[in-house]
Amino acid sequence: MGVPENTIVYADSGGYDFSQTEPDTTPRETLETQRLFEADIFGTVDIPLSRENRAAENQRRIEQSIELALEASDRHDGDELLLASVHGYDPETVRNSIQYLESRGDFDGYALGSLVPVRTDYEKVTKLVLAARTATDKHLHVYGLGGLVYQPLLLYLGVDSFDSSAFIRSAGNRNYLLPGFGGEELWNIDDLEYLPCPCPVCGSRTLDDIREDRDALVRHNLWALAAELRRFRYVAAAGKDIENYLDLRFQGNKVTQRAYRIAKQQVRRLA
Repeated sequence: MGVPENTIVYADSGGYDFSQTEPDTTPRETLETQRLFEADIFGTVDIPLSRENRAAENQRRIEQSIELALEASDRHDGDELLLASVHGYDPETVRNSIQYLESRGDFDGYALGSLVPVRTDYEKVTKLVLAARTATDKHLHVYGLGGLVYQPLLLYLGVDSFDSSAFIRSAGNRNYLLPGFGGEELWNIDDLEYLPCPCPVCGSRTLDDIREDRDALVRHNLWALAAELRRFRYVAAAGKDIENYLDLRFQGNKVTQRAYRIAKQQVRRLA
């Protein structure tokens, strides 16, 4: 893909392929495949929770994901980092799962999953993420959440890494991401020859050109997420007040304002 040599590659097990069925791979096979990819970080085979929220079935999936993670821990003998996949729709389950895995396996961190179906419930998501964060000091990854709303929230909650297809899905809807402002559908943008972003995609191409090139929009959206990440890292590294930054960052949208307010209340309760 032409990325720099120092790019870190995280290969998960593709758990959502198994969301309705039993996995068609084993921890041994998954580790072998991840090593063929020359990934730097491995994720354990996991079974995401049922969207129907059936308690007994979800408990079975939680336990099965734990068993698969422990088997991966036993079989992993390389230098790659190994993150155990964890699921739960309540903070206690998430916390207990991580503590159980920590006492019985050898993991470099944990990856919290099954959040996509509840992503619009910001209070629930922040409680689950904080439960995972307070259960371990190790690397914490979040599956499936990202974008210009969730990315700064996850960083604020102490998440170390995350993955999301938001930049691709947004481009599919012709939605143009702009750090600090959110997304805007391209057909709502008129009277501009060039878009406001100076990234390598937008810097020399006209609005009409990018409007017709979905691949270009995908690349721009990824640049937008990278810019948002770097901006947050700068604020933290420069010793500036992160909450003041996020107050300004989210002030223009009622939904994101509410999401941040909920996250801030929960973080301050733990302080």
